[in-house]
Amino acid sequence: MSSSSARHPAGPGLRDQIVRECTEMVRYALASGMHVPPALVQAVEAARAAAPADGADLPALTGAHGRLAKLVAPATPRALVLFAEEDARERGPLRLPGAVRLVRRMMLAALVSVGLFIISSLSPDVSHLSGDVLDSSGLDLLTNEVFWLASAGVGASFAMLFQVNEFIVNRSYDPRYESSYWVKFLIGVIAGFILVALVPVDSVEGAGAAAGAAPGTAEALARPTLAMLGGFSASAVYRILNRLMSTVEGLFRGDPREEAALREQTAVQRAAEEAAGSRLGVASQLVQLRQQIAAGAAPEEVSRQIAELVSSLVPAQEPAGPAPAAAPVTA
Repeated sequence: MSSSSARHPAGPGLRDQIVRECTEMVRYALASGMHVPPALVQAVEAARAAAPADGADLPALTGAHGRLAKLVAPATPRALVLFAEEDARERGPLRLPGAVRLVRRMMLAALVSVGLFIISSLSPDVSHLSGDVLDSSGLDLLTNEVFWLASAGVGASFAMLFQVNEFIVNRSYDPRYESSYWVKFLIGVIAGFILVALVPVDSVEGAGAAAGAAPGTAEALARPTLAMLGGFSASAVYRILNRLMSTVEGLFRGDPREEAALREQTAVQRAAEEAAGSRLGVASQLVQLRQQIAAGAAPEEVSRQIAELVSSLVPAQEPAGPAPAAAPVTA
C-alpha cells in the first residue's frame, strides 16, 4: 500500500454516494406525502439494483439527484443520510434522546449546567451579600463563581439547542459546523461570566430599592440573570464590550486639529494617485492612436478618437443660455 493511500483512505465511490442520497431523498419525500414523479423513483431503484462499473448511468443519476434536492428543500441530502445512519444505530439504555450526536452532547452539557446550578445554589455562601470579586475570597468566592458559570452554561446550552433544533426540524443540519456550535457555547459561558463578574450591579440594587423591593433582592436576582443572559446572547456582550472600547479610545483620542490635518493629507494623496492614474490612461490612449496612424487609419476615425480623448479630459459644461437682447439705443 502506498503512503498516499494510507494518508487518504478511500471512501465510498461517487456513484454510491449519489445513489445513497437519492434513496434517502425519495424515502423522505414519499414519507412526507410529497408528489415524486414515478420516473425518478424508477431511476433510483434501477440504480440501486444495478452497479455498472463504467459509470454509464451517472448523467441520469446526477439529473435525478438535482430534481430530488429541489423537491425536498430545505432538507439537504447530507442531513437525510446522516439521520438515516443515526436511526440505524443501536440505542443503548443510557443514550440520551437526540437526532444527532451534537444534540445529545449539548443536552448532556445542559444537564451538567443545571445540576451545577442547583447544587451551588444550595450553598449558604450564594447570597446577595457575597460573591463580589473585589470583596470576597476563598471558598465563598469559588462557590459563587461556579454558580455564575452554571447560570451562563444554562443560557448558552439553551440558545444552542434552540438554534440546532430548527435545523433538525427542517432536515438541513450540517455536521461540518458541529465545532462552531461548541465554540459558541464556550463563548456564551465566558460572556455570561464577564457580565456578572465585571459589570457593577449597584445601580440595579438601587433601582430595586426605589421600587419598594427589599435591599439586596434586586442584586441577588441580577447576578444569575446577567450570567444567563450573557450565555444566551454572547453577541450582545461582544457589542457592549466593543462600545466600551470605542468609548475608552475616544477619551484618549489625539488632537482634532491633527486628525483634520491627517484627513486632508490623505485626501491630497488620494487625489494625486487619481491624477497619476488619469495621466497614465491618457498616455496609453495616445500610444494606441499613434499606432493606428502608423498603420494607416482613416482620417475620420483618427479625428473621432481625438475628439473623444479631448472630451474625456475637458469636463462637460452647462450649455449657455440665450444672450440677453441688447437694449435699444435712444437718441
